Amino acid sequence: MTIDDISEKVIEEFSEIYSHFKEFQHNPEYSAYWEKCMESISDRDLLNCIVFCNDTFGIPPVKTFLTHYRDDLIIITGASNAKLDIYIKRAIGAFWGMVFKFVLGYTEQKSVSVSMNDYFMVKTASVYSGAKAPIDIGN
Repeated sequence: MTIDDISEKVIEEFSEIYSHFKEFQHNPEYSAYWEKCMESISDRDLLNCIVFCNDTFGIPPVKTFLTHYRDDLIIITGASNAKLDIYIKRAIGAFWGMVFKFVLGYTEQKSVSVSMNDYFMVKTASVYSGAKAPIDIGN
């Protein structure tokens, strides 16, 4: 599976599968967050790192994503702690659920504590398992 395949499927199906978060993809108010999410799956090395951290260390994709983009999210939120509102936190979680469950084919998820209280104010996020085959993300 290529990064183009992944991006295309997310763009085409996110709003259908996660209809409660349609605004996250289409409302200009959330475009900076959506664009960061899309940027992360368009970067082969970063996406492979996110998958590796999930599969090997049980680190939720949301935590790896937020940590990687911390400085950008401080700018986007305008807050020194990059506090995210509940809708954005849930929408980012839905985005990664889309990537792992509906694109990469993971079959299980489990909510785990991430305790990101210094930044983002995120308490839990999902880690994914049950991939049908080793994930191989190409160019």
